[in-house]
Amino acid sequence: MNKKTVAVLLSAALALLAAHGGCRPEQIRAPETERLAEQRTQPADSIAERPGDEAEKSKADETGKVMILMYHVIGAEKEAAWKQTAANFRRDLLTLYNEGYSLCSLRDFVTNNIKVAAGRTPVIITFDDSSEGQFRYLQDGSGRGKIDPECAVGMMLDLAKQHPDFGCTATFYINENPFGQKDCWREKLQALVELGFDIGNHTLTHPKLNLLSDDQVQKELAGLARLVEQTVPGYKVDSLALPHGLSPVNFMLAVSGEYGGYQYHHRAVLRVGANPAASPAVKGFDPLRLPRVQASTEELGKWLNYFRKNPAERYVSDGDPAVVTVPRHREGLVDKEKLNGKKLVVYP
Repeated sequence: MNKKTVAVLLSAALALLAAHGGCRPEQIRAPETERLAEQRTQPADSIAERPGDEAEKSKADETGKVMILMYHVIGAEKEAAWKQTAANFRRDLLTLYNEGYSLCSLRDFVTNNIKVAAGRTPVIITFDDSSEGQFRYLQDGSGRGKIDPECAVGMMLDLAKQHPDFGCTATFYINENPFGQKDCWREKLQALVELGFDIGNHTLTHPKLNLLSDDQVQKELAGLARLVEQTVPGYKVDSLALPHGLSPVNFMLAVSGEYGGYQYHHRAVLRVGANPAASPAVKGFDPLRLPRVQASTEELGKWLNYFRKNPAERYVSDGDPAVVTVPRHREGLVDKEKLNGKKLVVYP
């Protein structure tokens, strides 16, 4: 085919296109060419900061606040200070799920490895004092008992079956002789870890640490760590809930120490009930001074209502633990020096 013939055919083709929609040659592009051309018209920073579809749709903001809930006795006949009925605990779980919260482990929170689905808010559940209603077996004489569906562990497992996106994790801050039923406490510790729960340090005897000598503090904390770690081989206790909310005089002994040749180290130290915690992605986040919300009907209700009225204060996940996603006006809150390889995504 000679050049004159090619020119005639091209001219005819363009005329035909013009007659059917008036397309210009520069408008006829493959999808990939169209996308690249669109990107060339945008500022370079907006290309780098464009979030994924899920993050944009969910309006993710990973600088928001997170509730660390603090429970004690579960299964009381009537709610009181530090006590909650089984019915009210089940109500709390369902309310949290229905309002867009999903369970996150304390370990994942303090390491900024939050894995809840896009658009949902992490919430952390903690239990102090290891009372029986938190984890109880129904003994049937055949060895290992069945988990009581009315204890905290049983209720959490049940809701997770109904709503897998809610998750099933919590941290149990125990003392010696945990969870009553003294003949099976070792079995319970092993079962908690197998089920995906965590075990934290609450000292052996629940003393006021500010009244103890340095040696006594370390005896309490190393003793509890030893008890757990020897019962569940390979498991490491790495967080502490301060008994009575009181720190030792030498605060750093709440973080690490040694007694009788046994060492302990806590990456997180929790206080008694107060307010929601800062996001682990923001400047000033301090895992060694974490506040908690006392999970009474009144206090939990107060904070749930606060976030209903102030949704911009609430942590909203982008669904990707490897990415920190924030709206542009809150970018200045992010501690970029502690991203530890995570990608920062900022959207308008």
